[in-house]
Amino acid sequence: MRDEPASVGQRLLALMDHYRGQDSALNEQVLWRLHGPYDHEAMTRAVAALTARHEPLRTTYPPGRRMRQRIHEPREVPVPITDVSAEADPVAAARRIVASEVATAVDASVWPLRPRVLRLGHEHHLVVLTLHHYCSDDYSNALLSRDLRALYAGATGAPTELPAPQWQYAQWARWQAEQLSGANLERLTAYWTGKLAGARLVELPARGTRPVPEGEPPWISVEHYLDAETTAGLRQLARRHRTTLFPVTLAVFYALLHAETAAGDLTVASLFANRGQPQVRDTVGFFASMVLLRERFTPDITLSELIRQTRATVMDAMRHQDLPHQLLPPDTVVGGTGRTDDVLFQLIGSLMTRTDMAGEELDDMEAQLERRRFALEFVVVPQGDVTSVLLLCSRAEFDPTWADAFVRSYVDLIQRAVTDADVPLTELSAARVV
Repeated sequence: MRDEPASVGQRLLALMDHYRGQDSALNEQVLWRLHGPYDHEAMTRAVAALTARHEPLRTTYPPGRRMRQRIHEPREVPVPITDVSAEADPVAAARRIVASEVATAVDASVWPLRPRVLRLGHEHHLVVLTLHHYCSDDYSNALLSRDLRALYAGATGAPTELPAPQWQYAQWARWQAEQLSGANLERLTAYWTGKLAGARLVELPARGTRPVPEGEPPWISVEHYLDAETTAGLRQLARRHRTTLFPVTLAVFYALLHAETAAGDLTVASLFANRGQPQVRDTVGFFASMVLLRERFTPDITLSELIRQTRATVMDAMRHQDLPHQLLPPDTVVGGTGRTDDVLFQLIGSLMTRTDMAGEELDDMEAQLERRRFALEFVVVPQGDVTSVLLLCSRAEFDPTWADAFVRSYVDLIQRAVTDADVPLTELSAARVV
């Protein structure tokens, strides 16, 4: 056992949890459905091998004034199995348990990982890894999903090879502390304060304070899909601009916000993987860094031009993502409610495909997706031939009818964009869904 300093991101998470009281909102989940023969002893060995491979899965955070990581030696991890096969609807019963798991806080001072297996049928099982956010993020969840599958295959006798992590998370945390000091910190701070000088937070006219009806969940969740043809057109549009889906889908989000607000200076938050160092390609941990992406344009700009601008903005932000926006001076961005993460845009799976973010496993993750910490989170999830578009927002601040129209308008803008992206935004967004 050894103690190491916590990373900047972990300390920021701890502060957020302390002041907002959102303990279970710091849970992460990795889900895996298995159809076919199942070996529980092999799964138990695979989970133990997973925690041996990745230090954050056996790292605790003892109470104290200065947050520290306490890294334990590998040990056996109990993997309880719950049989719901006799239930009238085993799938529904399993999802209730998954929702309960994500709603029950993981005590990171005791252990950061809580595994469980649900038996829905003789050859139908669901593996649930519930983790504290201190030890994982979206990219790391993809790694865990990949590694657990490989380690289980190995435990059942199949040949398997996994690339060894070059760095463990604690090593990266030490490297990060060096980067966020001295001249490099001054350089990063100068970039972001210059980039965001005069920026204002997005103020949506639809936002307001409204009572939440008794019995209604506190969050609104709206989901619509881009069909296969539109998804293929979206990918082609990205290739035409020599970029990924992220700048393209973000540019369309800017266009939608412009239609909502008439503003031509828009700043939204996003979570970047923050893995610029090649040594952490296969490292599990909380790396994600929240950055603020500002775009300025006039109404006569075309979507193609906005995509090119957004591509440059995103690439520049990636080169400076080491500094979380929370470390900037508090008055760097003004307006709105003062919460810089009030409007957040994400493309999940943009940097590494998540096996547990597709098909019925995405449906399993509904409980996790609905436990959010942001007033409005817009999420685009490519799923093979189709694309899911999700809006998660506070019911106390947004109307469900508006939320549904907002997502349908985004889908409509995407469909128009893949047909012709060389029209001005005023024309592109003229048919706003209401």
